[in-house]
Amino acid sequence: MRGVFACILLVSASFVLFSCRSVQAQPELDPLDLLDGSSSFYLRIPAAADYSLISKLLQKNIDGLSEKNAEKVSERIDTVYVGLARHRKSTEYQLSASCDFPKAAISAAFSKKNGWNAEPIFLPDADGKKVGYTIYDNSAVQVSFPSSDIVCAGRAVPLMVEQFHDRVNSLPLETDSPLLPDVHSWLEYEDGLKNEEIRFFAAKPQSFLTMLTGAQLNFQLVYVRGIMENDPLNDRQFRMQLEFEFRDKRLVPAARGALTVAFGLTDSGVLRETETHLTIRNIKINKNQLYGILVL
Repeated sequence: MRGVFACILLVSASFVLFSCRSVQAQPELDPLDLLDGSSSFYLRIPAAADYSLISKLLQKNIDGLSEKNAEKVSERIDTVYVGLARHRKSTEYQLSASCDFPKAAISAAFSKKNGWNAEPIFLPDADGKKVGYTIYDNSAVQVSFPSSDIVCAGRAVPLMVEQFHDRVNSLPLETDSPLLPDVHSWLEYEDGLKNEEIRFFAAKPQSFLTMLTGAQLNFQLVYVRGIMENDPLNDRQFRMQLEFEFRDKRLVPAARGALTVAFGLTDSGVLRETETHLTIRNIKINKNQLYGILVL
């Protein structure tokens, strides 16, 4: 995951050489629609939710970048979507983000001098004309900017570029989101949704629950999803809401008791919304702890 951010932040750092004007990106296509359905954990991270996180990552990954410039270039990133697939010894990632990076900065950052190979691909538009895109590869990661306001990185970048191309050119191919409807609807930005919320969805929730609580809790879950916001009373922690969907309603009472204890809450903080759905509110979690859990 660190490698993905390092790539994006490298572009941001290069941008400082060209300009320091901040503009919020307004992509025509939602970057969420470029992720595939092969990940087990998904995140939506608006930069507005934690500018300091992006700024710190900039300084950590780019030698010589000042705190002032790190703060400026962090404003070039709008929203990051990440899909994570954990393996025994590694975590595979897929990332798409809305951003605002000039072409000159991209070319400068992803140059052969900096260890990148530029691989062009050409795809036909609705009229049969070839449209060119570039995939940057340094043997460790692939990155592409199919437009000036979208970046893709990590797993299956060529397929992400094809998905982008098909959507913006309205080709008569499969253009529905590859994500499961529950995942997509939870992460998708809509009017009324706070743009300071970090949202996540664990399609394989058991391992996530173990990491979060430190206990082996087997509740036959369908999914765990949640929302995190900055705690207005403590800038070093988030307030988190978790939602659990169970396969078997008979497990819900025992799970409710165990989760109440695990998160140090009272019964009033754990609500049974339906026979198979629990919601836990007002969980307080240290930011550094959460970054570790989310592999950030």
